[in-house]
Order: sequence, then C-alpha cells, then structure tokens
Amino acid sequence: MPEAFLQHLPALPAFSILALVAFAGGVMRGFSGFGSGLLMAPVYAFVMTPTDVVVIILLLNLITTLPLLREMRRDVRWPMVWRIFLPSLLGVPVGLAMLHLIDPEIMRKTVAAIVGVLAAFMLTGWVYKGRRGLVQDSLAGWTSGYMTAIGGIGGPPLVLYLLSDRNLPQAAFRAFCLMFFLFAQIFTLVPLSFTGAITAGQLSLCAALLPLYLVANLLGAALHRRTGPQHQARVRRICLLFLLAVGIVTFVI
Repeated sequence: MPEAFLQHLPALPAFSILALVAFAGGVMRGFSGFGSGLLMAPVYAFVMTPTDVVVIILLLNLITTLPLLREMRRDVRWPMVWRIFLPSLLGVPVGLAMLHLIDPEIMRKTVAAIVGVLAAFMLTGWVYKGRRGLVQDSLAGWTSGYMTAIGGIGGPPLVLYLLSDRNLPQAAFRAFCLMFFLFAQIFTLVPLSFTGAITAGQLSLCAALLPLYLVANLLGAALHRRTGPQHQARVRRICLLFLLAVGIVTFVI
C-alpha cells in the first residue's frame, strides 16, 4: 500500500477491531436489512471522534447501496419517500450541531443508550400501530434524520413505524428504506464536506474497510436467502440480543 494511505490508518490492534466490527455489521445488514450502524457506532466511538464515526458509517452504507438502485427503482413509492424524507432534513442539522456542541464522551454514551433502547424495543416485537398521517410521517422522518446525523443509526425509527403498515408490501418497504437512506446519507455527508469535516483519514479508513464490508453484506444476503422464515426470525433475535449487549456494555464502560 502507498505510504500516504498507511499513515491515515489506525494502529493494527485498533484497525483489527474496526474491521471485525465492520464485518459483523455488514453481515447483519445483509441478512436483516438494518443494524450495521447500531453495531458499529458505539464501538467505533471508542477509537474515533463522533464526526468520524458518522462519516465512516454513512460512506460505507452509501457506497454499498448504490449497486442496488437499479433493482429497487420499480418498487419505490415516491410520494411516501418525500413525505418522510423532507421532514428528515430538519432533523439532520440538529444532529450535526450536537456532534460539535456536545462532549464526545457524552455523545458516545448517548448513542450507546439509544442502541440499547431500540434493540430492547425491537426484541419485544413492538411496532407502531397508531394513526398514520402527515404529522406521524414527519415525526418519524425527523427522528430518523436526527439519528442518522448523530451516529448513522437512523434505521430503527422507520422500521418500528412502518413495519406494521399492512398496505406496504415487503418489496416496497425495502425499496423505501433503500431510497430514503440513500438521500439521508447524501444530505448528511454534503454539509459535513462543506465544513471540512470529511478528511483524508476518514476516506482512507473507509477504503480499507470497504472490501470486507461489501463481502460481509453479500454473505449476510446469501444467508438470508438460504434460511427459512423460522430460522430468519431466530437469527434476527440473536442479532438484536447482541445489539442490546453492545449498547449496554459500551454505555457502562
């Protein structure tokens, strides 16, 4: 590898941990469609700043999402995407402001607590079953945009909100998540780039992790295709238990 590339990478022990967590997060994302940011954010916060965590996670997910766009376009319900995405733009600057205003240690514990709480909610099987309309869509979008900006963990609010919608087929749900987070990731990274928050070190680390992360996503997707519904539910529960443990441990330490 070029020396200019190597000088931006963390020391080998830390990089090995980052790579292992990225691989586990990639498998989880490929299998269940979510969870990589929830796993990676609280662990990565131990060895890098909150801004670095957000940039690395969003870049990895953005790059690995692009190849899926052509496959998903026909299933996208665009009015629904805009109803939820546009309010998320109001949550992104609030989250980005927190990255700069709040002490990194407090931010790390905040992300860990959010991960633990969301994992606990999803373990109980709880999903939103109340009214749906402009107010509810806007609140779900704002919350997801805010959580994307503070740690790249904006998936669960939308999963909890939309999963019980019987008018939304699985293919449309997956396509919505793909397009929503593509836009959310771009509109979070763009202001960060304008402020100089995206650095050569982040790009180098992302490039080093990307091949492993991509393979992990493909492996997770293959595992999902080869397992039946009963085994899929069991694996998802194991993943959520693991996320709950990560949230608790990284909050306490």
